[in-house]
Amino acid sequence: HPAPPAPRRPAAPARGPAMEEESEAPWSIEVPKSQVNFLLGPNGSTLKRLSAATGCELEVSKQPKRKLKKISYGGQDQYLDDDDDGDKQPVKVFMRGPARRRLVASEVLRGVAAGDDPEDHAAKAEGAVVFPHTLGGHPDMEAWARWRLLTVAHEFGAAAHVGRRTVRLAPLSRSAPFSEEAAEAATAAAERVLEEALALEECKVDARDELEPEEAPSDAALAPFVDQHGVMIRVLDQDDNAVSEFITVRLFGPAAPVADCAALVRARFVDGKATASVLQPPGRVQSLPPEFATDFSQDLRDLESECGVKVGQGHTALWVSGDEQEKVVSAKKMLQEMLQFYLPKCFHLVSGLAPAAVEELYADL
Repeated sequence: HPAPPAPRRPAAPARGPAMEEESEAPWSIEVPKSQVNFLLGPNGSTLKRLSAATGCELEVSKQPKRKLKKISYGGQDQYLDDDDDGDKQPVKVFMRGPARRRLVASEVLRGVAAGDDPEDHAAKAEGAVVFPHTLGGHPDMEAWARWRLLTVAHEFGAAAHVGRRTVRLAPLSRSAPFSEEAAEAATAAAERVLEEALALEECKVDARDELEPEEAPSDAALAPFVDQHGVMIRVLDQDDNAVSEFITVRLFGPAAPVADCAALVRARFVDGKATASVLQPPGRVQSLPPEFATDFSQDLRDLESECGVKVGQGHTALWVSGDEQEKVVSAKKMLQEMLQFYLPKCFHLVSGLAPAAVEELYADL
């Protein structure tokens, strides 16, 4: 009789994703001892923040007491640190939690130990989008990018932050994280803002001291450039010992608004004229059809003659300058009416708004 077949060993159970994660997720990682205080933060606040973000309980292993060497000199005893080897030993950080959470926590801890911003990693663990920027620590570029990113954040229901090396877009609620499509769209919008920030330009105007250029940042004709385009207007400090008839006004922002703003600064604080401005969609007046452009130019000449003013046309604004404030104000109203007539889809004047409504609109810019 033939021998019976040998019994077959049962097949090993298949390794599913959960088992893969469990085998790959460490229970501890080692970090340089020099980074432990940075990882802990004041009173352990950074480690607590990372623990809450990753959903893991994190604990830094206790360190042995440092070795001290006794030195006697001049009848006095002193104790010096004699634990050079201890500084070179890595320190373990223990993680307790589900495998998937431990994987996230290990990545976060390694990044923070490498010197990254802890909040970047904490926010990323909570679903934020984090990516590097190349603004190079330029304070004005970073300030303008923060201002401009408010619109992006509002559009995608996020909070925006510009750090030293990264941009962070975090969903306002952890229960409503970004979808993959929303994350990509938000990142693309933020990157466009950074490109605009890198292209910002500076312009300096030497204003006459007697015309009080210190008032430029709050001037009513210049304010729309600040609100709409984020133009920064600063009056540079003068040397206390220097005697000069001029004070420099520095403008920083997108090229076209800065150029238009500079023209107004010259009219007001160099030529001493009264001024008023009306913003326009970039280049809209200049793109009028020829038959309308001719009539518009003639109407502008008539307005200048009637009111005794000059009207300037820039890429982002039109402005009025003259010797008398009352005539400038009247000419601005006429200019607004003209723009509504020639470009009704681009210009609409709303008057009689309550101050509270205006403040609410400013808050929403």
